[in-house]
Amino acid sequence: MRARRSAPTLLPVVAALVAFAAGACGIPDNTGVKEVGPGRSTGATSAGDGDVVQVDREDSDEARQFAANYLRAAAGDLGTAADRLKSFMTPAAAGRFKPAGGGLQVVRLVGDPLTTPGDNVVYVTYEPVGTLDEFGRLEPARETRQDTYEIKVGQLAGKSGLFVTEAPPVLPLDVRALRGSYVQHPLYYWNTEYTGLVPDVRYLPKALPVEQRPTTVLTWLLNGPSAWLSVANLPKGTALKGNVPTIDDNKLQIALSTQAGTADNAEQSVDRLRRQLQWTLRPLLPAGAELDLKIEHQDVRAFSGDDYLTSNPAAQLVDEPERFVVYGGKIRRVSGQPWSVNPVPVLKTEENKDVLAAAMSTVGTRTFAAVVVKAGKGQALRVAGAASGDQAPLQPISGLSGTLGEPVWAPAGDAADGSPDAAIGLIIAGDRLYAFPAGKGAARQIPWTGPGSRITSVAVAPDGRRVALVVDGKLYRASFSPGGDAPSLGTPQQLRPASLATVSAVDFNSEGWLTVAGVRENQRVTIEDVSVDGALEGDRLPDLGSKVVDSLSVYPASPLESNSFDGRPSVRSVCYTSDGKAWEALSQPDQIKADKVAGPPANQAAGTVPLAPFYLE
Repeated sequence: MRARRSAPTLLPVVAALVAFAAGACGIPDNTGVKEVGPGRSTGATSAGDGDVVQVDREDSDEARQFAANYLRAAAGDLGTAADRLKSFMTPAAAGRFKPAGGGLQVVRLVGDPLTTPGDNVVYVTYEPVGTLDEFGRLEPARETRQDTYEIKVGQLAGKSGLFVTEAPPVLPLDVRALRGSYVQHPLYYWNTEYTGLVPDVRYLPKALPVEQRPTTVLTWLLNGPSAWLSVANLPKGTALKGNVPTIDDNKLQIALSTQAGTADNAEQSVDRLRRQLQWTLRPLLPAGAELDLKIEHQDVRAFSGDDYLTSNPAAQLVDEPERFVVYGGKIRRVSGQPWSVNPVPVLKTEENKDVLAAAMSTVGTRTFAAVVVKAGKGQALRVAGAASGDQAPLQPISGLSGTLGEPVWAPAGDAADGSPDAAIGLIIAGDRLYAFPAGKGAARQIPWTGPGSRITSVAVAPDGRRVALVVDGKLYRASFSPGGDAPSLGTPQQLRPASLATVSAVDFNSEGWLTVAGVRENQRVTIEDVSVDGALEGDRLPDLGSKVVDSLSVYPASPLESNSFDGRPSVRSVCYTSDGKAWEALSQPDQIKADKVAGPPANQAAGTVPLAPFYLE
């Protein structure tokens, strides 16, 4: 849970739509530009994105490159993927080609394709990444293994170039084509408490004609969320009535079946629906577009404006987060920010002592603090919550023992209601995961149902309903349900970034990406960005030597940011602990030394350095 922008309270049914922005991303060392205005213009052409280049059979007559091109040819609309592969084949091979299973088999090549002189077979060694289905969902592979495609190539009389004469009965897709030929497009579903929207990241083909994209995206939305998420689906039977027409007079018209408006509270249901649609369509529409929503047998409702933005917790992320470290057993601000002279939030001065690690979050009008402190020969967790700008006494959390990790917060209720129970915390104690309340009470262990047993890192997405974890040095994702007496995780899915032999720490850096620390096969430590399905990767700090990163703290990019680099969001606010020191991950590692601690100098023992950096989230 992160510090939020000031935003109005949700209204039951207020006309609203669209300061739509092109989604998301940026060069890690550049500040993202906030756009609550124009998204990509839909125009009137049937062409897709101009930077998409479809591979062709005659692009190469060298067998290895020809085979590599074949593994990129399926990119695009799944319904015609087999035809694109068949265009590489002889007529006989195309007639025999009967791909098994549904979806594109996304693979990561291991080395280059291999050939043997005099042999007409190209051997392509690969690792499975996952399956990309017709609704843009990428389901991660369930196992780590290497296998080999054998692709027979030859020539056809009277035709130039090479042909595939025999191919495996699958629809393969090189993961590099996933990066180059698709754009991440989040669909949005309400959490099960209907207090905020949760993104479901899909892959939209760049080659899809722009006027077809709203229909495609809404068809995906109505088909339902990805299986790993725990979110509220649309009413059963909700369907599009015809295609979504091209924008006319800066209006987008959507017609849905009667079921879309059936609920106990119809007005509130329609309001939730239009917010869900506005967020899902936002990257596709120009600024100021009006949504005309027609539910069968009801009058058309017109929505314009930007009040829908309040429905997504991630949209309330601030431009520059407040930074803190633990120095000499106290939480201290980092200098160089306008609020560096302000007191530490929530905590009373006399209670800011013996601190080992901490987390702070603002949700609505309240700020919450969780502090791990020395307690005799052991450690203890204490929490406090207060109206923003006020202080409150720390209260004990019982039920924890052993070494405690760094706590994190997740929203647990309506961000606008200012409830003392609007947040729930997560912490690792003795290699197990626990949830704790925002006030005095007992921590409850959250059962782990996945492989392995030693949990060493946990991160919560801005929406508060998705988590990433490190278990036995491996990376996992799972849904999180905070409500009721027993907070729980959904079925975990392992993510397998290719560059990392083991993982040590993780945090979310945006709706669709994680920042992950780990060790490469060459035993060098690295911090990199990984898509939330584990398929895509990008360097952040590629070589940190041999000292393991113990913990990460990342302040995510808002979905309103419009800059991008290599498909990744612009995130500057990354800090970590390694080698007993606090660091910022800029273009190079930058140690947070004592001279960066704000406030009057403190008499500290020689060698005391800042530790456990974190952000007001």
